[in-house]
Amino acid sequence: MKDINHIIASYDICDARRLQRVAKVMKDFGIRMLKSVFECNLTIEQYLEMKYKAEQIINPLEDSVRYYFLCGKCLKNVERIGKGRVFTKDEDVTIV
Repeated sequence: MKDINHIIASYDICDARRLQRVAKVMKDFGIRMLKSVFECNLTIEQYLEMKYKAEQIINPLEDSVRYYFLCGKCLKNVERIGKGRVFTKDEDVTIV
C-alpha cells in the first residue's frame, strides 16, 4: 500500500488561458475548495505528476503554484465554518 499525502494546492495565474489549463490539471487530482485552492489525497507519484503538468503550463516569472503537505495531526486541527467540505482520507481498497 502506498502512502497517501494530504496536500493543499493553490495557485495565482496571470493569464486566463493558463489559468484554465492549471485548473483542469488540479481538478484531475483533487477537489476544489475555492476558485484557486484544491485539497488532494495523492501518492508521491501522483503528486509529482500533478506538479510536472502544472510546471509545463505556468510562466514562472508571472505565475505561482504552491503545495502544502498536511500531516495527520494537522488535518485534525483544520477548522472550518460554513458550507465547506471536509478534507477526508481516501479509503483503503484491496483489489483481488
